[in-house]
Amino acid sequence: METQSFIQELLKRKGELNLAFLQEFDVSVILQNICGLLNSEGGWVLVGHNGKKFVHLELSDATINNLRQEVNTQISPQPLVYIAKDLDGNNDVVLINVLKGSRQPYTLNNIYYVFAGDSPVVANQDEISLLLRSSNEYTSTWEKTTVIDCSIKDLDQDEIIRTISEAEKMSKGKVLPNTPEEFLNYFQLSDYGNIKNGALVLFGIDPIRFLPQCRIRISVLPEGKTGDKFEDIELIESNLFDSFNRAKDYFRRYNPLISSFKENEWDRDTQLKFPDDALDEAIVNAMVHRDYGDVSGEITINIYPNKIEITNSGEIPSDIIKGKNNIKPHHSVFRNPAIAHMFYLRGKMEKLGRGLTLIRDSFVKAGYRKPEWTFQSGYTTLTLFSKSIKIQLNDRMIDFFAGFKENVFSRQDYEDFFKGTIAEKTARNDLSKLVESGFLIMTGKGSLTKYKRTEKQLPEITG
Repeated sequence: METQSFIQELLKRKGELNLAFLQEFDVSVILQNICGLLNSEGGWVLVGHNGKKFVHLELSDATINNLRQEVNTQISPQPLVYIAKDLDGNNDVVLINVLKGSRQPYTLNNIYYVFAGDSPVVANQDEISLLLRSSNEYTSTWEKTTVIDCSIKDLDQDEIIRTISEAEKMSKGKVLPNTPEEFLNYFQLSDYGNIKNGALVLFGIDPIRFLPQCRIRISVLPEGKTGDKFEDIELIESNLFDSFNRAKDYFRRYNPLISSFKENEWDRDTQLKFPDDALDEAIVNAMVHRDYGDVSGEITINIYPNKIEITNSGEIPSDIIKGKNNIKPHHSVFRNPAIAHMFYLRGKMEKLGRGLTLIRDSFVKAGYRKPEWTFQSGYTTLTLFSKSIKIQLNDRMIDFFAGFKENVFSRQDYEDFFKGTIAEKTARNDLSKLVESGFLIMTGKGSLTKYKRTEKQLPEITG
């Protein structure tokens, strides 16, 4: 299972990461470790392991949910912590990812803890003073900068109320501010009437009016990077939650399909070329991790015949990804922690600190090529490769491409080339296979349907 393999990766790097081992499920001790990591560099707590081997635990889902609520109730201000239960053999294991707190210092029942060595200790006055003055090297101050001439009326109140409702479910009776103004103040997204950039991109009715970089551009390029044709361009200029839903809906409508045909049958088996969950996670990652301070840094999503490229401003720290897809367990740090926190409360980020791993493992599990991350000039590009399509090229396909000289043609042209020796159904099956394996692109509908050669070459007739 993916979580187990991730745990094994963590264990290999236990000398490099803040990794606490707890062999007993003691809520008070767990909370002390979480608070200490929040006030330090972040890290991981592994409950059900003594540092050398797994130990026997039996935990119910209700116990894990209660721990989540205790974190949100006992630690202040409300932190960003991911808690998951999985199995190692017959034993329950609890994996807790603690992100370095963006609002240090954090307290557990009014006591400050820091992480020293491999365990939490009560902070002294000097350490508390240092926490108050410290800054996060990867955390931007942009999201907490005031937007000139923006007021609470420029925000979508319904989106804020939905977020409040979701936050209350996680707090086990702890009273969080339940009005939009007070809620934004609590999470440092406004300062008593002064709306911050983070609030505007999260909840703005028309954020592009204030921040031109609040845009997602989706382009479909059926001829690849070297082509000059755009089949479809979608501009999304809205707040992040609405933008996420619209981008998600776009992929649901236009995510390219692949098909397999059975000989002499009209029906075909069809599946999406890209895993849905990985696409959703990729969109969230681009939104949460991008550098919003770059006014020209809109998110661009380019859909090619055999891949999708998602580019956002801001580079992933070099110690997280080695090469193009070797993801290392790491101390998770968000460039925009307030934005990330709101996405977490809304259920858009289910594996905090492991989004990159989720994307990679979704593709690997489905048998796809591993995604690749590249970095250039302050931008990150994630390339998602479609499911490779292998077809058995038949003699008709080879003869047609060798003998037909026009670059654009119809299904009737394909039939006529063979001078009445093939049926319409055979022609349709051949052409559909060639389209879905990237040798042709199809334009138009019905009687106006045309097929155009791409740059992809048939290996049987090259050279």
